[in-house]
Amino acid sequence: MAEDRNLAVTMNTSVTQEQSQSEPIQAQTCIIIHPGSKNLRIGRASDVNPHTILHAIARPRRPKGPLHRDPVLIPTVELSKENKLQVDETYQSMRGTLQSCLRSDGTPRPATSAQQVALANKQCIPIQGSVSKLQYVTKSDVEDYIIGDQVLYAHSADQFNVHFPFRHGDLNIHAGVGGSLSSILADLETIWGHCITNLLEIPKTELKHYRAVLVIPDIYNRLFLKELVGLLLIQLGFGGCFLVQDHVAATFGAGLGAACVVDLGDQKTSVSCVEDALSQRATRIRLDYGGSDITQAFYYLIQRAGFPYKECQPQHPLDGALLTRIKEGYCHLNLDFCGLRDVNFVVERPGVPTLRYHIKIGDELLLAPLGLFNTEVFALTGQDKRGQGQANASGDPEDPHDANYLRETSRRAHKEALENQSTSTASMDPIDNSTNAGGQGEEDLVVDSLAADAATDDQPQQQLLYSLDQAILHSIERCSSDEMKRRMYSCILLVGGGAKFEGLSTWLHNRLLLQIPFQFRPEQTEIIVGPKEMDPSMVAWKGAAIMSCLESAQELWIRPTEWKKIGVRLLRERAPFYW
Repeated sequence: MAEDRNLAVTMNTSVTQEQSQSEPIQAQTCIIIHPGSKNLRIGRASDVNPHTILHAIARPRRPKGPLHRDPVLIPTVELSKENKLQVDETYQSMRGTLQSCLRSDGTPRPATSAQQVALANKQCIPIQGSVSKLQYVTKSDVEDYIIGDQVLYAHSADQFNVHFPFRHGDLNIHAGVGGSLSSILADLETIWGHCITNLLEIPKTELKHYRAVLVIPDIYNRLFLKELVGLLLIQLGFGGCFLVQDHVAATFGAGLGAACVVDLGDQKTSVSCVEDALSQRATRIRLDYGGSDITQAFYYLIQRAGFPYKECQPQHPLDGALLTRIKEGYCHLNLDFCGLRDVNFVVERPGVPTLRYHIKIGDELLLAPLGLFNTEVFALTGQDKRGQGQANASGDPEDPHDANYLRETSRRAHKEALENQSTSTASMDPIDNSTNAGGQGEEDLVVDSLAADAATDDQPQQQLLYSLDQAILHSIERCSSDEMKRRMYSCILLVGGGAKFEGLSTWLHNRLLLQIPFQFRPEQTEIIVGPKEMDPSMVAWKGAAIMSCLESAQELWIRPTEWKKIGVRLLRERAPFYW
């Protein structure tokens, strides 16, 4: 109570102690941070929508220093003849599938070929406009760093180092300059601090009167989480914080008690089953493909269909952003859209005349997002995109009851229980006991109960490259009970920026209906995209904002004094997920 009263006085409010605990005041003093591989979403819990900026930072390269530039789009790789042939054959097969599909009125759907599109765009001449007023950011304009969307305009001639702190849904640890854990944490402190100061207009000295909720991936690294909590409470100086998994937050944002959550991000696709605000560990799976891979596949297709903007370079930040905008604006999975469609875009580079293109694109608009169901085509951006689950806990020297301790004590307890059982058996039947004791060595007595949390077939199965529907089936199949499997099949929640393709839910629904085991088939399978008319990419952020205002969330907050005194052990007690 005294803390809330002090907070009210510090914030220069004239509300009573009871009013200071009301939801509006609490929401205004809670900052929700949802970091992604491409975008950062940050805002007060009371905001309708968060601020969304490119989650990147550029720093001037030191003279003769090393250079590192993380690309905006996942780069393509050089394909072997066999792989290129497989990709082209897969796309040809997908074109045949589209040709055999029917529209919603039952009429045959006319398909388009790459040759038709190329012929339609053969005479395309861009319309030249006035000289762009945009300007590159040069080294002379920058004291220390560039944040957010301005990174796209970092002048390459000045050789900025460009860093995205998150890649593929995890911290971007690499061997290059700025790739160490301490460097990434420093970048996060700079980016988040800049956004809080400039976008939310909160001085850093006032953060002790605010609390932070950090949205973390469903598959997490305990060491990274410990460092991120320290970043929020010690480096940035928040008065309290707690962590919430993105899939759990998504169910809160959608108002669902249980769902199979599918998060389609820029560089990863993750699936897990959530029930009663808990993500079931065995059901978690993350695949290293997402919206960025679809963008590169889209460019691969339109290149072969006579794309008239010949100077396009996806590795260039501005061209990468342009291709992403075209994909988000025009790609879909609606079978009723047939034939050639008009596509308009403007190429704008600083200091040169703008070019306006008016072109035609056909079934390439469907083929690119269909890669989610035909993942062989993502070989364009690399082969290693196999699924991975939650790794077993590693030890932590600051936590005396860490995973190693629990694993060892569970072994001893199990061994003692077996020995006691063996002793009691000996007192009743010494002959049988001597036979049993001879047949059991110490190796047989040691059982790792923590490893039992992950199924014995976990590793071999998760080495596969799953399509979107296969990943959902695999995740739900690992639920602990038949009844839970039926509940999960009845409600599938699609979130993330990659879930915005029109018709995706219908396509996924039809694919799943053919594969759901008969004994688990629910009366109705509902696939939810954009619940409550929300942008799918903001559902998790909104859910975290709702959680921060719940009365039950008050016991989750971690204070700086507690963190300094107790450290990572607090997460075992306070984290709203299995630590």
